[in-house]
Amino acid sequence: MAQEVLRWGADPSGGAPYVFTDPANPDRYIGYEKEMVDALAQAMGRRAEFVPSDWETLVSALQRHSFDVIVNGLEPTGDRAQQILFSKPYYIFQLQLTVRRDDNRINSLDDCKNRVVGTLGNTAASRLLQQQGIPYRSYADPVGAYRDLELKRLDAVIMDVPAEAFYARPNPKLKPAGPPFTRGLYVIGLRKGDEALKKEIDAAIDKIIADGTLENILKKWGLWNDAQVEFQAPIRTGTQTAKAEEYTSTNASFNWSEALWRLTRAAAVTVLIALGSMVIAVVLGLPLAVGQWKGPAWLRAFCTIYVEFFRGTPVLVQLLFLYFGLPVIGIAMPGWLTALVGLGLNYAAYESQVYRASLEAIPLGQWEAAYSLGMGPLLAFRRIILPQSFRIALPPMTNDFVSLFKDTSVAFAISVWELATAYRELANASGQFLLLGVAVSAFYLAMSLPMAHLARLLERRLRDRATERVVEEEEALATT
Repeated sequence: MAQEVLRWGADPSGGAPYVFTDPANPDRYIGYEKEMVDALAQAMGRRAEFVPSDWETLVSALQRHSFDVIVNGLEPTGDRAQQILFSKPYYIFQLQLTVRRDDNRINSLDDCKNRVVGTLGNTAASRLLQQQGIPYRSYADPVGAYRDLELKRLDAVIMDVPAEAFYARPNPKLKPAGPPFTRGLYVIGLRKGDEALKKEIDAAIDKIIADGTLENILKKWGLWNDAQVEFQAPIRTGTQTAKAEEYTSTNASFNWSEALWRLTRAAAVTVLIALGSMVIAVVLGLPLAVGQWKGPAWLRAFCTIYVEFFRGTPVLVQLLFLYFGLPVIGIAMPGWLTALVGLGLNYAAYESQVYRASLEAIPLGQWEAAYSLGMGPLLAFRRIILPQSFRIALPPMTNDFVSLFKDTSVAFAISVWELATAYRELANASGQFLLLGVAVSAFYLAMSLPMAHLARLLERRLRDRATERVVEEEEALATT
């Protein structure tokens, strides 16, 4: 008889020490939760099977039956309890604040009221920062947060102690700011209605705690401490079993007015990034187009290489290079500026081809007519060629601008709180995918439709002006 499978989901990206890729053998995963799930499955008479997923979409992936349970340092919260079931807790965690070693301004969370703190999105830490009104920036994994702390993009980082112990403690450039604080519990997440599986998992948790298996795993990974002794002692003696509801420090409920306000702020960031990027694209795209069109051989080659590089590589890779690669040579831009510059450089390549095509569409006779009137090349280009090519280029330029609004969503990779990132985090935290999706779509339409309308008005005005000019010229000829 085939052994029943226990499929569990977690995010292995930056997931140490929970579950992560083994550096010595990239084909397998390791971590204390990986070993714990193997022990749980064995206690249940099952075979564990790991399903890699994304932290922000774990709950929705569980509901889509992508796996059976979530095991990924999951904290029991009121909003999550409305979507999924919780097992008995298996680990008690604390939070740790980390700062740069040369920074003596911050010694506790109270010192962060006017600072920017990095943390993982939709966690106990992010909820605590939100409750205390401390500005924070969400990250997809601890690696990016601690890296930005080193580069002075952040003032501090707050993480669960397991992640802090693995990523920050060995780093000589960082130090803990005070002792750990704010206890909470890790539980296993299950689908609503999976009561039978919950009963099996609860019994397996009690078993691996009682026989010392979990203690040995935690000691191996350096995670055994006084908090675990205190937590496990009553369970081992059978006098008490901890309940997830006893730890409510990370509870949060969904608030529509607050959600809409956060979406509005994110939409403002999206607009600013899109406008700034388009300015760069237009300013840089025209010289690239002219260089490729009329420049000497070396300039045409340079412009062609630029265009093919930025069109031929993913914009996400370009942003990651600018954000994490440039600091190696001493250039560390904040996330919003990196997104603005990166998207501007990328779209400049596309805009240059729009402009080049529109310039080449102008008949050669227009140049000859300008020269016959005594104009030089630059004057002819500015007064005769450029206005006509602009009318040709305007529709595709408008299309690119609308596309740019949507492409700002890639900025999530460098922790920029733009509209798509806000939707992703709020929807995954609340489960309100449909209604929030409608709201976000309305925001995007409110941004793009006015631009399309203005572009049509400008096209009509330019077309009418050109028609008037032709009529005036014909009347002038008729009078002569």
